[in-house]
Formats: sequence, C-alpha cells, structure tokens
Amino acid sequence: MQQEAPEAEEASAASKRTLEIVTAVFFLLVGSVVMWDSSRIGAGWGSEGPQSGYFPFYIGLLMNVASVVNLLLALKSSKAESFVSKPAVKLVLAIFLPCLVYVAAMQWLGLYVASLIFIAVFMRWQGRFSALKSGLTSLIVVVVLFVMFEIWFKVPLIKGPLEAALGY
Repeated sequence: MQQEAPEAEEASAASKRTLEIVTAVFFLLVGSVVMWDSSRIGAGWGSEGPQSGYFPFYIGLLMNVASVVNLLLALKSSKAESFVSKPAVKLVLAIFLPCLVYVAAMQWLGLYVASLIFIAVFMRWQGRFSALKSGLTSLIVVVVLFVMFEIWFKVPLIKGPLEAALGY
C-alpha cells in the first residue's frame, strides 16, 4: 500500500491584498458617484436648511476617505497571503452559476417550473439522490409552494406558460 504525499498548499485564486485593492477602488467609485449625484441635485446649505444632496454628499465623502485609507494600506502591504484557493472558488461557482441560470429561467418558465427543475437537478447533481427521489421531492415542494402562495395567500408570483395554460 502506497502512502500518499502530504497535500501541497492549494493554489491561490486571489490574494488578500489584491481583493482589498479591488474593494477599495470599487467603494471609491461608489462614493464618487454619490458625491457627484449629490452635487447635481444640490449638496449645499440653502435658505431653508440643507439641500436634498447635503447628507448623501458627506456620506460619499466619508466613503471616499475610508476607501483611500484602505487602498493605501493595501498598497503598502507586502504580504502575499491567499484569500481564497482555486478549489474553494470552484465550489462557490458550483452553487452560484446554477443559481444565476435559475433566476434567468424564471423569467421564461415561471417560478414554479424553474424551481421544479432547479431542485431536481441540484438533488441529482449535488446530493446524488436517485432520479425518482429528486423528481418527487421537487414536485411536492413546488406543489406545496403553489398552493400556499397562489391559493391560500393569493400572492401572485412570476408565472410562465404552464401556469397560463392552467388558468393561473
């Protein structure tokens, strides 16, 4: 029986320093947009008190000051500490990307049909459940949600062609 070599350190997908710089720049941009728009609508002190952009302007200014401080600290840092490994990013994307597809599919299929497909596929793919269990579980969940929201609570949710064909 062969002994396995100790695991090498996982490859980094992004360093902590890089993500701190990206985050600081992002919030610097957001703060700048807030300040610009506040100036556009009036960020001064009028005859009746502060104009509508007065407080948002200073909130944007505070965001920019904090972002510049964080950016300078990140640029000054020389640590190459890993923030996330490539395998961890793959695990996150394995959940995130199907969720994006699910949200997009809702627009054409409706909430209930998209949910039925999403639950069944996830149970098969991630949970390794049988096709029968996955199909029945997703069907039962969707029927219960339909009855609860559409019939009992009378909350209209996103409908697709199947619900339209059934008169909902």
